[in-house]
Amino acid sequence: MQIVYKTRYIIHLVFLLLTGYLWSGCKKLIEVDLPIDKATSEIVFSNTSTAVAAMTGIYARMGAADDVFTDVYGLSIRTGLRADELIPTNPAAYPDYTNTVTGSNNAWTMWEATYRDHIYRVNSLLEGVKKSATLPEDTKLILTGEAKFTRAWLYFYLVNLYGDVPLVLTTDFKANSTIPRTDKQLVYEQIVKDLKDAQEGLKTEFLDRDLVSSTQERIRPNKAAATALLARVYLYMGKWQEAETEAGKVINDADYELLADVNQVFLKNSKEAIWQLQPNPLDQQGANAPDGRSLINPSQRNPFFYVSSSILNAFEPDDIRKTSWITKSPSGLIIPYKYKEGWAVMEQKEYTMVLRLAEQYLIRAEARTHLNNLTGDNSATSDLNAIRSRAGLPGTSAVSQEDLLAAIAKERQTELFMEWGDRWFDLQRRGQLNAVMSVVAQQKGTTWAPYKALLPIPYDEFRYNPALRGHQNPGYLEQP
Repeated sequence: MQIVYKTRYIIHLVFLLLTGYLWSGCKKLIEVDLPIDKATSEIVFSNTSTAVAAMTGIYARMGAADDVFTDVYGLSIRTGLRADELIPTNPAAYPDYTNTVTGSNNAWTMWEATYRDHIYRVNSLLEGVKKSATLPEDTKLILTGEAKFTRAWLYFYLVNLYGDVPLVLTTDFKANSTIPRTDKQLVYEQIVKDLKDAQEGLKTEFLDRDLVSSTQERIRPNKAAATALLARVYLYMGKWQEAETEAGKVINDADYELLADVNQVFLKNSKEAIWQLQPNPLDQQGANAPDGRSLINPSQRNPFFYVSSSILNAFEPDDIRKTSWITKSPSGLIIPYKYKEGWAVMEQKEYTMVLRLAEQYLIRAEARTHLNNLTGDNSATSDLNAIRSRAGLPGTSAVSQEDLLAAIAKERQTELFMEWGDRWFDLQRRGQLNAVMSVVAQQKGTTWAPYKALLPIPYDEFRYNPALRGHQNPGYLEQP
């Protein structure tokens, strides 16, 4: 995190406000003319309209075509290259693929942008909402819930990409410029706390931008989104009973269902969607999911990446996901095809899928397996078979705990491929990363070492934050 001054604080608030209004389609930004230096927290959080616009601006940034999470080289692409999912048409151009990331050649974007573009803005909003004397209590509860959910989501990815990370919870630049790395377990505890707070503040309904009206769009996180992410977090923490309980709450919610047609899953307002990011309709690169821009409709252009044999071979014969979610480009390359719409269009048909119901079935299946609830009704097998049946596959033949865990891992590989780093993180948490990547690295023509499981802290951070010096991730340098 670079040192943040008061000017940056004001600029961030103005950015969130303006972006939120534009993204919402508002024609009139602010009712009165105000100089930028007067657009302080007190003004932004003086009424519901501007406060909601600030939170909407955070979502707009996250869904933008140039955001670190969703751009043409975003998180799903990067982790797909790092693991065994994607192969680039120009391997030398992608250090994530060759596992040669350093503190200067790409690691910085994920670290810096997550703290600067997202966490700092979320913390700004939390502080502004808390201090506001005029916002209605219901509005404050919902906005606080949305912000804490978002902060938990961001830290989930930071801690899984970098390990121990600075836990920044305020906008105090003096304090933030000397925060050391926080133990991963403590970061997880904060994630859980934020998500439980979010569950308390968020509604079950999908709320529109006035935070009162209901909508079909699933672009503002609700109580189910917080619950779904909490289920995943508990799974990663090895808290099986808690993971089963939280996933079950979402699965039993009538607002969500596994769609019979897998081609409908990634459309906007999909019944399978728990939370989606709406691409910015004002973005010149188009209105559909930017996460799919590199894996674009093959009728429009050739891809940058194609599917690895590891993914292709993971599908069983007759799996309809293989023919629906993978296709051939005009150049003959086999590419992911979950997002099917082009980018040079103005009609929005697809939103970026962030959380969806299928993952909750697989979370509960894995948790139940660890709890030794293996077969029969309401068991790991029944959850796993719900996903397999939708894919046109017969029920699993696995019955032992070991075999079921392996079957669930394989099902996650085929169901969730190219979604938010799921494959990379699965290999990490299951202790399989070194074994798999040692083989994959040979296929890539590169080498693998265990320290590459984590990304390096960017070089610049050691200049800006003295508390980080001497605490680079093992195997990496602190300066060029």
